Amino acid sequence: MKKKAILMVLLLLAFCQAALASDAAKLTLPSGMNNPMTIRYPELANAPAPALVEEGLRATYEEFAGSGREETTERGTHTSGESPGVGLVQVDVVALEGGKAATWTSTYAPDPTNGAMKTINTYGSVNPVGCGDFWCNPAVLRSIPDNAGKDLAVSRGTYDLNGQQYDVIRFYYTSSQGIVLGMIYDLDTGIMLHHTADFASSFAPENGVTVTRKQNAILTLRNLRQVNIPWTEGSVPSWAVAGRVLSYQGQHAFWLPQLPDVAPTLSALGSQLAIQDVHDRFAEGRQQTYTQDAIQPAYVPMVSGVAQLMGFWVPNEALSLGPGLVDSDPDTGMKVSVIQSGPEGVIMEKTNDVNYKLLALYDASGKLVQTSLETYSGTAAAQRDDLQLTG
Repeated sequence: MKKKAILMVLLLLAFCQAALASDAAKLTLPSGMNNPMTIRYPELANAPAPALVEEGLRATYEEFAGSGREETTERGTHTSGESPGVGLVQVDVVALEGGKAATWTSTYAPDPTNGAMKTINTYGSVNPVGCGDFWCNPAVLRSIPDNAGKDLAVSRGTYDLNGQQYDVIRFYYTSSQGIVLGMIYDLDTGIMLHHTADFASSFAPENGVTVTRKQNAILTLRNLRQVNIPWTEGSVPSWAVAGRVLSYQGQHAFWLPQLPDVAPTLSALGSQLAIQDVHDRFAEGRQQTYTQDAIQPAYVPMVSGVAQLMGFWVPNEALSLGPGLVDSDPDTGMKVSVIQSGPEGVIMEKTNDVNYKLLALYDASGKLVQTSLETYSGTAAAQRDDLQLTG
């Protein structure tokens, strides 16, 4: 139920994104909602990044997500809802270039049986360096007046987090579409400490019943750390050009570990990654995954930057890495390692050693040519997605 609640909120937020933008070059928050800050305060779009924001920086937020439903009739209102879900959202700064910040967001939910964190959603974003997914330039924040307008409330005060008190500025924004956003920024560093996103939508009355669906997410900063990137330089490979499409084909396997004599269920699987825009230190694109059930699959905004582990390309320096652990995340338990490397390519692995393992094979040009993702739901079910580059 907890994982379902988080997924429902993510699906809603993805719908809101699709309605407002069509690729990674949009303003987002850790919840996935579009950030109104640079629209209301254009000076943020031209400001420099805060001193703390560098390539490889990762912000981890604890997320509480829930959903509810109201049915209103002449007799009154009946309310029902899902149990709130608890998870983590991580945002990585994978490149800074030309006044833009490329970020990669991953959402994790705990397994209900063993509590291990498993990736359930990922996407990329591109923002102005002055106001990214989890930060805004602190000098500009300090200059913003309290009187903002009917749809945006601004106030100052203090905020307690993990035993430390911060001087903060608070923003509460209400849109005409029923979206309510709350953002609390540290005035010293510009880092977002707390964020809320609420959305309500009502359906036209049918048979005298009006249905209102509500979604909400509460995110609180848990950790801020520099990810260990095993290469110090690099640029987008020459094969990654705007308009190129990387096509992958493979299969999805599902099986029950408790029934070893039952053969896995197999189905066709495909994926396309279309490169839309290329810079020196990062590339933007969109990815679509095709299954036998999906007629027109939704796309996921993608970025891959020089300070990103397990992107769709790696720099030449990766080919000379020796096998071993690259980074271990204290919040999710995920470990990234080099399994094998040489002049023909490199194999990297991301795993929590419990119920999630992603293998990625890159060729001599740094291109992602093969992936294998194996996940488990407790001890009851297992699945593996295998994909290989075909064009």
